[in-house]
Amino acid sequence: MSGKHTQDIYRQVAGLHVENLNKGFLSTLGEGFLTLMYHAIDHADGSVLLVEIDGTTVSGFVSGTGGMKRIYGQMLRHPIRLGLALLPSVFSLGFYKRCIEIFQYGNADMSDLPDEELLSIVVAPQYRGKKVSENLYSRLREHFSHAGVKAFKIMVGKELNTAHRFYQRMGAQPVGEYELHEGAKSVLYVQQV
Repeated sequence: MSGKHTQDIYRQVAGLHVENLNKGFLSTLGEGFLTLMYHAIDHADGSVLLVEIDGTTVSGFVSGTGGMKRIYGQMLRHPIRLGLALLPSVFSLGFYKRCIEIFQYGNADMSDLPDEELLSIVVAPQYRGKKVSENLYSRLREHFSHAGVKAFKIMVGKELNTAHRFYQRMGAQPVGEYELHEGAKSVLYVQQV
């Protein structure tokens, strides 16, 4: 399923994100924030949210974008909801530091890399081993291909061995390292479409 989704789908996607990408900064912002973020991804120009659904349950999703600024702009269209979603986090000094690091990444000079990026891919534990991640990844490649995109980048935490094996198996090539958050190295991959 692709296109604009329902609020229930965004909530399920946010829940999967929190449960399965729980080492990242975004998960610390909670399901309310992530629900808004995935809604914004689904509605921002140049961005996409693709989901796999079993009945009424999201079994997995992948998101991608051609630029985070459009997603931020989409989120800022709902300032009250955004403020309420971030309220529990704004009292932490670490919150501001991590936000600055994310904005710096969004503005970093990566002119030698594609603008398009895989943002997140998650498959619910009970659906793993059933080719859901491979299907989602292929659908993202097709989406970018139809948009005339030749390649996209993927940032993967250096310690995430299973993710590295997956991306390499799918044909992505490591092109270097990047430190998005202080003290946490990531490997940057490029996937040809």
